[in-house]
Amino acid sequence: MVAVDFFKALAIAAAFIGIGVSAHNGHHKRNLPALDPQLTNSLPTNGGPTLYYNGSGPVPPYDELSPLPAAITPIKSSSVLQSMFYQELSAIINGSFYNTSCGKCIAGTEVMHLAALTQPVSTITNLLIQVCEATGFSIYADSCYEEFSGIGGLGPYWAQLYAKMSMETMDFQAWCAYQWEVCDPPPFIEIDESKYFDPKPESAKVVPVPSGKNINVLHISDWHLDPRYDIGSEADCSQYLCCRPYSTNTKKHTGSNNATVPASRYGYLYCDSPADLALSSFDTMSQFFNPDEVSFTIFTGDIVSHDNDDQLSRAYIEYEETVTYQTFKAQMKNTPIYPTLGNHDSLPEAYNTPNSFNGPSGNALSWNYNLLASMWESDGWISSPEETYAKTHYGAYAHTTKQGLRIISLNSDFWYSSNIFNFANFTNPDNSGVLTFLAQELAAAEKAHQRAWVISHVLSGYDGSNALQPASSLFHAIIARYSPTTVAGVFFGHTHEDQIQIFYDFGANSLKAGTQLRNTSDIDYSSPLNVGYIGPSITPLTGNNAGYQLYQVDAATFSITGVQTYFANVSESLTWSTPEWKFEYDVRDTYAPSIPGGWKAPNPLNASFWDKVATAMQSNQSLVETYNFLETKSSVVTENCSSKACAVQKVCYIRSGNTAQAARCTQDDGPF
Repeated sequence: MVAVDFFKALAIAAAFIGIGVSAHNGHHKRNLPALDPQLTNSLPTNGGPTLYYNGSGPVPPYDELSPLPAAITPIKSSSVLQSMFYQELSAIINGSFYNTSCGKCIAGTEVMHLAALTQPVSTITNLLIQVCEATGFSIYADSCYEEFSGIGGLGPYWAQLYAKMSMETMDFQAWCAYQWEVCDPPPFIEIDESKYFDPKPESAKVVPVPSGKNINVLHISDWHLDPRYDIGSEADCSQYLCCRPYSTNTKKHTGSNNATVPASRYGYLYCDSPADLALSSFDTMSQFFNPDEVSFTIFTGDIVSHDNDDQLSRAYIEYEETVTYQTFKAQMKNTPIYPTLGNHDSLPEAYNTPNSFNGPSGNALSWNYNLLASMWESDGWISSPEETYAKTHYGAYAHTTKQGLRIISLNSDFWYSSNIFNFANFTNPDNSGVLTFLAQELAAAEKAHQRAWVISHVLSGYDGSNALQPASSLFHAIIARYSPTTVAGVFFGHTHEDQIQIFYDFGANSLKAGTQLRNTSDIDYSSPLNVGYIGPSITPLTGNNAGYQLYQVDAATFSITGVQTYFANVSESLTWSTPEWKFEYDVRDTYAPSIPGGWKAPNPLNASFWDKVATAMQSNQSLVETYNFLETKSSVVTENCSSKACAVQKVCYIRSGNTAQAARCTQDDGPF
């Protein structure tokens, strides 16, 4: 592949030359459509809500405060005890008794555990601020105060976690391994399958015969609407999220007044979705297919923009979720949409508490589940009983479409490593019960000879950086048990990239003799069972383009038989007068020629197909580079994957259905 830096430089230069703009002056000419300062959408909403830029209109401000969860250890405060606890923590951190960072972390966590059991929440919050200020550990806020006590308000949530942790279930070691990266992860947790499902019968190993008739299904993911997007601000910034009033490029000493790349109202590589880019994803669909012929849509989560902890509030989350689902309904009209929650669809981000954590006022996140479930039901996407279940079970539901497919939607934060509450009772792979719900639903579908899709947000495997091992292993075990007969497809989002992960069967010796304990790292790579489609994002953030996929789905088996990806090359957005979407590629046309003998329709694009593609990648470097480029939706800043080591790593990721598998892959030999 040609050097990425050249592509990036060429794209930016072409944008400036094409519109007659200097990189440091004159770029705010307001006669340019891409820099029109209008603070509302210029594309039609089709009856949906007006969408805003730069935090204008009804968008909640950055400093909006949110309600905090009720304390679960309401004990009177004592400044003396707070000082004593801090002295103990300081001695652990700075003393010489614990000679490893891991030892210091575990001892410090034990002190916080005892403090959380005996002291009021305000004491825990103050201790966190003190330790944060003393050690300078990484936060997503302007100050330790704002992270734990101010707008961010994480202190009361951490207090709940510390109160529930236990050394017995390896919580302290897991916390110090995954949150602080100073300990080795806890020992591998085997899965007792007898707690979740019956042994697999021979009848569950039969692949259904295709009908030869197809329906169309739309897959959109990672919407990340940014109502604070600032037109003309720095789009090539040094911060994580650009196109904000405060964005700067520290190397080039530029900002909103002299931006290196002024933020087009239609989006850019390092920014979340502005209103017009988001709306254009729907507005241009008719150029490629008839939206009225889409049977239903799946949305695999993430609505809210990537703001820091001290910029988010309940009001902002509720605003984003409300206008997004109003927009979806207005754009897709009577076409059902089946959503799932992403890690950014909560407050704090990624935090979800199991119902066992309930204090006197119930689950601290119930306000969010109630809002989402009520909107889904009122839009006619789920039934009233399903709404009731979703409100009390973290937004999860199971719904049968009019075509007869069972869609099971799960809240993946309960296996996501960034959800701090997964570090209480760590050895239990299903603290929340969401995976028990999945197993029960699939058992019922199997009994009814019904096919099912599983939709969620955070992937269970691939590079292994997102899912915690116990829950990831149980998820894989459940998918393996009910594949290929019952589970017709698994769908994720989260990475912002167009990716695949394959679920294989387990090895012949993976069950411990005389038990139902499964070693989910023992894999039979000759037996592909199912595939997880990781949907591309609407947001370009992290150097990607915007994109979505259209599936052709067998009308009887509900297996995927065709996939087309459509994208908008946002590196060109300064030259647009409206966002330009294009056809990117067709999966069968792109990958089937690499398989000996091909893979002709109506053969489904299933685990066997992708396993053969992965096998071809092992000896076909150009095929790896094609996959690598398409992952980013053909971004001009795609990182290179031209080495053999990168190819080996990429194939290993594709073949990893759970975190234990991914742990065996190299991690530094190429891009994500």
